[in-house]
Amino acid sequence: ARRRRCPRAPRLRPSWTRRSALPWSAKRILWIAVAVSAVMSLRFAMIGAWPVLIFSVLDIGGLYAALHMFSRSRPPEERLQFHSDRIELERIDAKGRSSKIALPAYWTRLETQERPDGDCRLWLVFRQERHPIGICLGAAERRAIAPQIQHALQSQRN
Repeated sequence: ARRRRCPRAPRLRPSWTRRSALPWSAKRILWIAVAVSAVMSLRFAMIGAWPVLIFSVLDIGGLYAALHMFSRSRPPEERLQFHSDRIELERIDAKGRSSKIALPAYWTRLETQERPDGDCRLWLVFRQERHPIGICLGAAERRAIAPQIQHALQSQRN
């Protein structure tokens, strides 16, 4: 009996695998927020409402902490694995938790939807089940990976 080779499993992850520190544009927006907040709160401090200055510093500190936590978090990831009889979709969230969905390889199809706003959506469809894939990717990346997934699905049927 001849053994069938399964196609290489596409990994659906953003082109950037690790978020960098705050990009220059985010730093600039943060500095503008600091400047506006300082001017507004200094005016209140001059008329004797100095607690406004304290809350303004806390607000900007919270904004910085949120941006910093976002930039350091792990981006989500999806993995498609093609086996001889099934397709496994594994999703890994930002906290490292994973969930798996298994679909029969022969009966599963890829459905694409182009939206008027320029977005592209992908689904793995088996009977009445529709599982969105490429959620963590941008529209251009989904368009680029769709033919690869379609080719892998067709090779499973042959």
